[in-house]
Amino acid sequence: MLSTTLLTVAAFAAGANAHFRLLAPTWRGSSFEEPASQWIYPCANVNETTDMANRTLWPPTGGSTIINGSHTSALTSVNLALGSNATNFNITLLEMFNQTGAGVFCMKETGKANLEEGFKAAGYSGLDDERINGLMATVQVIQLGHSGSALYNCADIMFNATAELLSDDQCQNGTDVSGVAIANVGSVTEEGGDAAASPAPTGAAGRLSPVVGTGMVAVVLAWSLL
Repeated sequence: MLSTTLLTVAAFAAGANAHFRLLAPTWRGSSFEEPASQWIYPCANVNETTDMANRTLWPPTGGSTIINGSHTSALTSVNLALGSNATNFNITLLEMFNQTGAGVFCMKETGKANLEEGFKAAGYSGLDDERINGLMATVQVIQLGHSGSALYNCADIMFNATAELLSDDQCQNGTDVSGVAIANVGSVTEEGGDAAASPAPTGAAGRLSPVVGTGMVAVVLAWSLL
């Protein structure tokens, strides 16, 4: 049911004038309607939700993120701010990667390793810290299109130990939509190819893995995370 709904909503995104929609977690509200604007940092001039029903429950290990982009390629990153009415998006769930192909792109478990480090930096003992259950936070997705200008969307979440990831049926990429690594010029993969040009396999969810020879983080697509 959710999968059908997401694909239906995505079908209307083509006329969004090269902007993008945040389908999961549920965004704060439409960033296409004034006074909202995706050009405005940090959350497209959309205020934090006051309706708890609009606040997505997320597992402490990281939840599923689905975006629908209208760019044929866009540099994309996902950040997090802890707390209510927070503006400091200092936890990088996914470092910048290149989303290629316009359409639906799903990251099944977003930024597990980075999320745990972020919790510890904020004074929590780790992912099993009981204080995390019920903690408010905001997910921020940034996309940079061909012009280099940044677009923003945000979704308010609440960490919940019983929250579940989207199923593989719900977390699927659109046709010809994938993600590839951003690598330093001249870097090579284990197979000896150019890391920046190496295609990522298609699949249902985003997965993080290091690019050999660089300090960057690569995003490749697979059915599940490590």
